[in-house]
Amino acid sequence: MKGLYRLLNLEFGKWIVFAALLCAAAILAPLFLLYGQLESYSAYTVNERYENVYVSAGGVLLFGMFVALACAYFLVTVYADYWGSKSVYTYLSLPVRREALYLSKLGAFAICLLLLLAAQLIGIRLGYALYAAKVGSYEGGHFLMHNGFFLAMIRSEFFRLLLPLGLARIVSTLALFAVTTTGLYFGALSERSREYFGFAAIAFAAWIAFRVVAYRLGENEHILGDISLLYSSCLLFALSAVFVRQSLRIVKKGAIA
Repeated sequence: MKGLYRLLNLEFGKWIVFAALLCAAAILAPLFLLYGQLESYSAYTVNERYENVYVSAGGVLLFGMFVALACAYFLVTVYADYWGSKSVYTYLSLPVRREALYLSKLGAFAICLLLLLAAQLIGIRLGYALYAAKVGSYEGGHFLMHNGFFLAMIRSEFFRLLLPLGLARIVSTLALFAVTTTGLYFGALSERSREYFGFAAIAFAAWIAFRVVAYRLGENEHILGDISLLYSSCLLFALSAVFVRQSLRIVKKGAIA
């Protein structure tokens, strides 16, 4: 455990500046977009609901871009061990279990994604405060809906994807998180060990995850959808377990050196 703790601190040290900048961007960037979107609003125009304004301002696309940046930076941290001093050989020779090396990198990546999720939710809340201040300035606040933020979180498929309601959707979001973190790392390890057959499982997991996200973002149009969230979540968790097992096998035999 002590070795894992030290390795996790070392790995997260590589992330700290990038994670801080990414989280700051996730909080502030949507606010600038929302401010520009709200400039044309007045008491004499049709004012969209907050969740619709957030989407039309590009908040969803921004979040996707931030997640892609986090994934790209994770791959950079993995491949950086093979550049310059080639520190991967030092890591593999340390007197700690090889599982600690795997879990430290995976843990740092997972923590960064969780921080990004928290920052995105903070940005969403601050964005609603900006929206409420704008709409509340009309006619003494008569146009402002009571409990508007709560209702926006209930109505928006995107907000419910980040902060799910109900057991099936909570499990679904956790499964998407698990398969993203483990699948990306497994892909990098498979490439480093020249075991390319693993990319077939990654492609299958990516296809399922895409179907689930597409369904979750359009739930209001599919009251009786053909995708079972619990079944798909179990499948994604099973694939995540396969990715972890195979990744540990690759790391233990030193095939990534």
